[in-house]
Amino acid sequence: MSDRASRLRTFRGASLALAGIGVVRLAVGCHDAGDDPVQSGPQPFQDSNTSAANPSPSAGDMSGPTTADPGAAGEMPGAPSGTAPTTSSGMNSSEGGPPIGGLANGGGSAGSTAQPPAGPGSYAPVIDGPPPPAIRFDEFDIPSPSQPGWLTAGPDGQIWFTHQSTAPSAISKLNVQGAAFVQYTTSITNTGPRGIAPGPDGNLWYSKQGGIGRMQPNGTVNEYGVPNGGDSAGITKGPDGNLWFTQQINNRISRITPAAQFQSFDVPTPSSGPLAITTGKDGNLWFTETALAANKIGRATPAGQITEFAIPTLASNPTGITQGPGDELWFTLHDVAKIGKITPAGEITEYWIPSGNRPARIVAGPDGNLWFTLTAANGIGRITPLGQVSEYSVPTKASDPYDLAVGPDGNLWFTELSSNKIGRVSNLGGGGNAMASEGGVRAGELGGDTGCRKDTDCVESGKACGGDVCGVALVCVLAVSGDPGACSTDDDCWCKSHGATCENGHCSFVAADGQQ
Repeated sequence: MSDRASRLRTFRGASLALAGIGVVRLAVGCHDAGDDPVQSGPQPFQDSNTSAANPSPSAGDMSGPTTADPGAAGEMPGAPSGTAPTTSSGMNSSEGGPPIGGLANGGGSAGSTAQPPAGPGSYAPVIDGPPPPAIRFDEFDIPSPSQPGWLTAGPDGQIWFTHQSTAPSAISKLNVQGAAFVQYTTSITNTGPRGIAPGPDGNLWYSKQGGIGRMQPNGTVNEYGVPNGGDSAGITKGPDGNLWFTQQINNRISRITPAAQFQSFDVPTPSSGPLAITTGKDGNLWFTETALAANKIGRATPAGQITEFAIPTLASNPTGITQGPGDELWFTLHDVAKIGKITPAGEITEYWIPSGNRPARIVAGPDGNLWFTLTAANGIGRITPLGQVSEYSVPTKASDPYDLAVGPDGNLWFTELSSNKIGRVSNLGGGGNAMASEGGVRAGELGGDTGCRKDTDCVESGKACGGDVCGVALVCVLAVSGDPGACSTDDDCWCKSHGATCENGHCSFVAADGQQ
């Protein structure tokens, strides 16, 4: 092995991890709500005529909250003013918009200190960081069509996920070996389950249009209609022993006890589009407000007092949220390609995703980092608590990675909505065969159908360490396949600039353990 190849064992062809350092932190005062909760007793799902006992005014009838004007806080140094771009409410299964930054339109790439394209909100430089680990992907085919959406680790040690397909409306589970799939039908109402979370009672609880369901580990189902209807979305186990969920259309944060008692609280900002919800270490519920008119992170106490915090970057579409390894909560800003964090006091910091890929769902990993899905880019992302970002391509092309969660085995599990698979990510600390893609993952990376003679013939590849290579079968393949690639000279290797050499017909950066 050459000295250059030996040095490469440290980098192993991975991208240098990228970080976007948020330069502005914001704490916004806001309006409190919750004095007039909506309450009701148990509501059988079939009884659509039952109303709440003490309904509060609907969000559409409210005069609006008294919130601190984000004004100047939304106009950061280096950020132009003007009309905010259009944002969507909620998370699409495959958002097809162009990247905000990255290689495709002149943004920062690995090793670069170039400024990402200017946009609303805080400016964050792109800097180098330590090389990210080589992880491992495993994918498991679901036996029947399901369009897997949200998933969670169940109280029974299984991985549970909801079917976005309504043929039939169902929830399935599998074991941590990726086998023993079992499917349970949830109802005959043709409204499939959406969010899912383990409950304090040893059961799984899920949201669906106009209802909440409870599924025992053996598949026994009970469903309950949410008072006054509504489109239930995110759901989480709360600090008070109840399940809390969002209502996007009715603009409420609600809870249901294990005995199916409902109580709801109006979000102060009208039509805010609450979507994801999680429990914080501070004993409160935290949720995202996705609507263009809102663009906030909300906090609800177990008593129903709601406080909202304006996000510095306008029209960001906050989508997923999770409790981080520290005191802060972390959330995705889908439409502006950023990851944000918020302290319990409401101080917000934002980090660029240098590739411009748009994040969706997010979870805190057992390795102390945050992991998120890049649905449209077909990737899984990682951000350290310091803000260093790296991205990995999912082996199956156009799979639409949707939701992710930590399994009872200490690995990450995720759904592939369009490829009808469940994925597992292991070796979070290194030792796997999937390297991070320099410059970010690409939805159009090749997968074995383009002929080649050398790595640089793969013109649609990431053109970078960890991207596509010319395989031994002389077709372009993803580097995550473990193929050693093909070359004649050092110039044939994408990662020559990082010390890669061509020896014995193979580029030294490709092998999983860093050796030729």
